[in-house]
Amino acid sequence: MAAVVQLRVGQHVTLDELAAHCRHHIASYKVPREMHVVEQLRRSPSGKPDYPWAQEVARGGPRGA
Repeated sequence: MAAVVQLRVGQHVTLDELAAHCRHHIASYKVPREMHVVEQLRRSPSGKPDYPWAQEVARGGPRGA
């Protein structure tokens, strides 16, 4: 399982800190094994996340919005 993450403006976090935060709120086995930080998540015109784009990012593809 992988996660594509957009940080809030002005925020900085390491992937280890992000994983620790996740473990605090959800069970360890549910924490994504991979995390990909992007500048901006791509969304559809309706505002929903663009899942095909996120899957491509998780596979190591282009990250541009």
